[in-house]
Amino acid sequence: MTRRVVEHKYKGTDNEVLQVITIFEEGINKQDIKKMNTFTKKFNTLIPSGNRYDWKRSG
Repeated sequence: MTRRVVEHKYKGTDNEVLQVITIFEEGINKQDIKKMNTFTKKFNTLIPSGNRYDWKRSG
């Protein structure tokens, strides 16, 4: 099964821009992630390939 990856940027209290990357467990779908994290615009996917994962960037 694939795993969803979500990216967003956050500006900390010291005005430093941080990139936050969240990798979700297998089986969760994009709609469920949107309900949990409404401000995220970038969704990517990790696809299992043997003992590793391949990265698929979505537009």
